[in-house]
Amino acid sequence: MDNPFRDGGPAERAMPWLSAAVVLGLAAATLAGGAAPLVKALAAAVAVAVACRSAYLVSRRRPPGR
Repeated sequence: MDNPFRDGGPAERAMPWLSAAVVLGLAAATLAGGAAPLVKALAAAVAVAVACRSAYLVSRRRPPGR
């Protein structure tokens, strides 16, 4: 069964960008705060993973040759 929420609308196209912005903002706040080094490393790793996945989703939706 297909996902009924995948309609190609503006909200679906904006989700990778919003996800990356939120995660990078939270990671920056964690890294700037007084968290433990393990928490900072975990926040940085999660931020990189989500940013890479978001970039993949954005590039996958573009037509070839663009």
